[in-house]
Amino acid sequence: MPNIWRLAAKLGPAVLIVARQLAPQIQKILKDNPDAFSDLLKRFKLVQDSKKKEKAPKGLENRVTILREQVVYLYASANTAEVAKQAIVWRNELDAIERALPVIGAMKHSSQVAQRRKFSRRLDELSQQILAASLTDEVEDAIVLDDTEDNENFEDPQEP
Repeated sequence: MPNIWRLAAKLGPAVLIVARQLAPQIQKILKDNPDAFSDLLKRFKLVQDSKKKEKAPKGLENRVTILREQVVYLYASANTAEVAKQAIVWRNELDAIERALPVIGAMKHSSQVAQRRKFSRRLDELSQQILAASLTDEVEDAIVLDDTEDNENFEDPQEP
């Protein structure tokens, strides 16, 4: 399993900041269950790999698709209405980028390059925001699960 701290650093400052803020919780979760973040890390790795393959003919389209999958996952597991609303905003922006990508082919070469860079930078920003929110959500889920398990083992002294 890749190191969560190194992967967070590679994904960008927003993800690393959240990882550092949640470090005590992350360390406790990993101590109790070393594989706790394996699914999240796989999803993070997909996003990272899609950035590397961005120069391919369908690179930006693939990157949008992978980020949309992350947003869907985040929306489905959202712990608060704010997270769900933000996921919808991100999905709408990703949809708008996807609809604009075919238009790039009709532009002059220099305009194509500039527009692709613009979209790439925006996708970088979105991926950091989405992955930072995903990490926060994953930690909150793990804490809630841990609290639920603790409460299940708790015996009420007043029960007969």
